[in-house]
Order: sequence, then C-alpha cells, then structure tokens
Amino acid sequence: MSNILIIGVFEGLFLAMLLITKKKRTISDRILALFFIVFALSTGLSYLETYNRNNGFPYPVFILTAAPFLLLHGPVLWLYIKSHTDQFFKFKAVYLLNLIPFAAMLIHHAVAFYTLSDVEKIHLVQTESFKQNISYLIFVMAIAISPVIYFYLGIKQIDRYKLKIEGYFSQEKGKDLKWLKVIIGSWLILYCIINSFFIADLFIPVASFGTMQFFSFVAGAIYVVFIGFFGLKQENVFLTQPIQIDLEKVVRNQLRDNYEKIVSVSEDKFVQELIGYMNDQKPYLEPELTIKMLSDRLNVSSEYFSEVINNNLNKNFFDFINYYRIEEFKTRCREERYRNLTILGIAFDCGFNSKAAFYRAFNKNVGMSPSAYILVVSQKSETLFPGK
Repeated sequence: MSNILIIGVFEGLFLAMLLITKKKRTISDRILALFFIVFALSTGLSYLETYNRNNGFPYPVFILTAAPFLLLHGPVLWLYIKSHTDQFFKFKAVYLLNLIPFAAMLIHHAVAFYTLSDVEKIHLVQTESFKQNISYLIFVMAIAISPVIYFYLGIKQIDRYKLKIEGYFSQEKGKDLKWLKVIIGSWLILYCIINSFFIADLFIPVASFGTMQFFSFVAGAIYVVFIGFFGLKQENVFLTQPIQIDLEKVVRNQLRDNYEKIVSVSEDKFVQELIGYMNDQKPYLEPELTIKMLSDRLNVSSEYFSEVINNNLNKNFFDFINYYRIEEFKTRCREERYRNLTILGIAFDCGFNSKAAFYRAFNKNVGMSPSAYILVVSQKSETLFPGK
C-alpha cells in the first residue's frame, strides 16, 4: 500500500508542473504550485519513513523528517487564499512569521533526533519512546491547531472579499469564492479527523505512530486531487477584471457604524438624482453593470458613489442594484405582456444572470420565494402568471 504515497508524490509534482507551465499563470497559480510541491515533499518523506520501517531502516537519515512539513500546509494555503482576496496582493516579509512553528519543529528535531547515531534513531522509532517527550505533545497539538487557525483566517479573508465584490459588481456569478470555502472546509475536516487519532493516542493506545502517519498521508494523497480539480481552473478576479478603484476603501465605507455617518446636503441631492436616473434609465437591466460604469454615467467617482449609497441607503452596490431588479421583476410579473415568459425568463430580462443569485436576492428582499410571491399576486388578481 505504500505505493499510494508514491502516487501522491507524483500527483503533487504533476499538478505543480501544470500550474507552473500555464500560459497565463498568476501569482495565485505559483502559490498553489508551491502548495503542491510542499505536499509532494512531505508525502515523499513519509514514504521513505514507511519504507524504512518495512525494510530494516536502510535510510535512517530520513527518520522523523515528514512531520515538520505539515506545519507548512496551513500557511501556504492561507497565502493562496490571500492572493485571491487581496486586490493589490504582494508578498510581504511579515508573512514569513507564519513559518515560525515549522522552523521551531525543524530545529527541535535537528537537535533532538537528527544528530543521533543511526542505531539510536532506529531504536527511538522502533520503541516509539519519542512519544514520552513533552515536545511530542506540543507538536501534535501544534499540528492539530494549525488547520483551525488558518481555516479561520481564510474564512475571514473570503468574507471580506465578498464585501469587495458586492461593493463593485452587480453580479457574483464567476466571481464568488465558494469553491475556495469548499477547499478549506474539507481540508479542515480531513485534518481534524486525522489529528483526532494522534490526540486520542496521547491518552489511550490507538495505533503505532507509523501506521497513523501512513494512513494520514494516504488521505492527503486523495485530497490533493480534490484541490487540484478546483485550483487548476480558477481565475483571479482582480487580475482578470479591470477594476479601477480601491475596493478596500469601499469595504471600510460598508463597515463604518451608522452613527459615524453624516449625510450632507450635496449627498441628499445626489441620491435624488440617482433614484431618478435608476427609475428613468433602468441601468440595472444590464447584467454586467459595475459601480464604475454607473458612477461614470453620473459624473462622480466610484468611491463617492459607494459612500453615498452606504451612508444614505444603507446598502452596498450589489444590494442596491438587485433591489431595483427585484422591483422590476415584481412589476413585470403583473403585466399581461410577460405572460409567455417563465419566472427565470423574466428574472434574466431584469438583469439577473444566475438562478441561484436571483432566488437569494428575492428571498432577501421580499422574504419569500418568487413562486410564493406569484401565488400571492395571483390570488389578488385575475391575471395568471406564466408557466414556471
């Protein structure tokens, strides 16, 4: 079964090669390639440890070398998330602080294990006497806690990214990072299951260290295919979409407390002009409308536009536009001339380009599903709504 680990090594290297050789590779692709390389390295070292145990320890230099690299998985995956969620992402030296746990474990192993004679290292592994050291407990807990910390940091980054997208675009399709939440969510679940065995083994014997290590890396070899499936085909919105404003400022406007907001006379006048423009010109019917497009037509900056609708209407751009799309839908569903269209047909004519986005927005604005709303309308009117 140890051949599964060899397959995992080649999986990691192959996926890294695909990313590195992409024609239009981005910084996100390079970081994901680094993740696969780190994974391949740690899996390869785990294979050598397994081979040692099964074949009389022909390569004792590789004893206990795989574990420290597990502390690199979280930081690299977090950096990958950050490259997708930061509009002006650049690597900073401060990010290297994330390597401290890895460096601490590597230094400890170098002093406590790697300097031992081959006979001493082999005895250490065969008897598993290293489990008696307090350092083993510390590193088992560190490896267990690391995924939780980086999952939390990753989710925070993705949630802030969502605010940026909703502050600029009127559609989320192709721009949301739900796929990234799936990746880190499944990563956390997998690591928690694996680490639970190591933690339980601290109190009651579960299995030998070698057996637990082997099966944990086998699970990782299967999981890396899952990451590769999603990661290879994803684009970085900030690198593929021409966004000409600082979305971090937009987010700060959205998060500012209401009592700190001051509505000026000029803002109030602009709001009246904006509402008139929305009602007369109906720009929300354009599926790919952005805050930059609309602010240019109204001769104001995107930052000013964002601040005004947040201050005066308590909405971000995404919710502001979808409010008008929902109102347009409610109007059209009462009109005879739209009888030949389905619910989605009318929704798409109103500017939506995704069934899921339409249903989410409708429930958020109206408090019920489109079908339930149509039923209410039909009970108040003799006009029958078109087929669903």
